[in-house]
Amino acid sequence: MASAIVAAEAITATARELAAPAAQVDDALAWLAARPGLEPALEHQVARLVAAIGTLAVPDWPDDLGDDAERFQLLALLAAVPATRAWYSAHAVPPDVARDSLGDLPEKLRNYGIAATGVDWLTMIVTARVFVLGRLQFEPRATVPGTGGEHALGVHVPELGPLDEAACDASFARASAFFASVLGDTTTRTFVCESWLMDDQLAQYLPADSNILRFQRRFELVDTPETDAPRENITHGDTAVAKFVFRRPLGELPTITPASRLQRAVLDHLAAGGHWRERTGVIRF
Repeated sequence: MASAIVAAEAITATARELAAPAAQVDDALAWLAARPGLEPALEHQVARLVAAIGTLAVPDWPDDLGDDAERFQLLALLAAVPATRAWYSAHAVPPDVARDSLGDLPEKLRNYGIAATGVDWLTMIVTARVFVLGRLQFEPRATVPGTGGEHALGVHVPELGPLDEAACDASFARASAFFASVLGDTTTRTFVCESWLMDDQLAQYLPADSNILRFQRRFELVDTPETDAPRENITHGDTAVAKFVFRRPLGELPTITPASRLQRAVLDHLAAGGHWRERTGVIRF
């Protein structure tokens, strides 16, 4: 018999509260029901996730599940969510931050699934390693590349609509106060963002007053133009723009009709033989 924490009823209730994709959850539960011998391994994985909440620990995942890995991972992540919520409550995380931060889990499941998202990112959500503070998402334990480990607050851009300048201002202003009150971090005054949004080639295609370029200009680039060099004629940046701009695999882009200036820019640059880069920007206060 499954423990209460991995019982189908508990996982289903959590999935419903999060509005996680019901079909994915039902499929994973049916898979587990046919393999009761996996319940101890699932319970162990949930315990590892729970122990990592609010810490620097990065729990590993079993690597011997093959094609069934995503089902196992989905069930473990959902089963750990009540403990995440309890940690939020114990650390006085505001209700909107708690809701929005966990909300990235079902959003990624709906848009990409676990494999395309990366289970490491979903693990960070469930173990309280990333927080949505208004328009932007922040990671409290990032480092600045090339500095020997300078501590920074990582900046991520969730898919929440336009990258409005005023909304970003509010998020940055909120971040320092949030991490001081919730995690006791009163010293970090550096933000770091590694993203295709930091690629200065975007300025060749977008108007100077575009929200993306306004966001980019907040940061100082700390890497070089050789960053994200192509491997087998593909860069991480190429894959990232296909994923986040089109929600499609890179190989499908030649068949797409662009629906925005940004999509046209991405396609034109690739068609001309160019590559997109994931670059790193830093803000120091």
